[in-house]
Amino acid sequence: MQRDTRADSGWGFVADHDSMATIIDTLLDLDPEETYTRSELADETGIALKTLHLMDDVDGVVDLGLLDRHHPEDQEVYYTVNADSPVLEAAREFEQAVEANR
Repeated sequence: MQRDTRADSGWGFVADHDSMATIIDTLLDLDPEETYTRSELADETGIALKTLHLMDDVDGVVDLGLLDRHHPEDQEVYYTVNADSPVLEAAREFEQAVEANR
């Protein structure tokens, strides 16, 4: 029987994915009105494109609802920040709480 490797908590999910904290931190600063390719997300996060591809962390943030994936016919996949994401809002509130208590 295969062991379930899904994290038991939100913090566990972030901890289980090496680049997830960096990606979420970056998404807090990106413009939801702009579009981003996977390559541009790699540039914005400072994470190598190959690493993002191999780790599937972009798919992870899409699954969490932080990013929306768009794949127009005959065009490259691009992403937009989901400004209405409750997970992104919680990350923003966490960031503000930490800053207020430094």
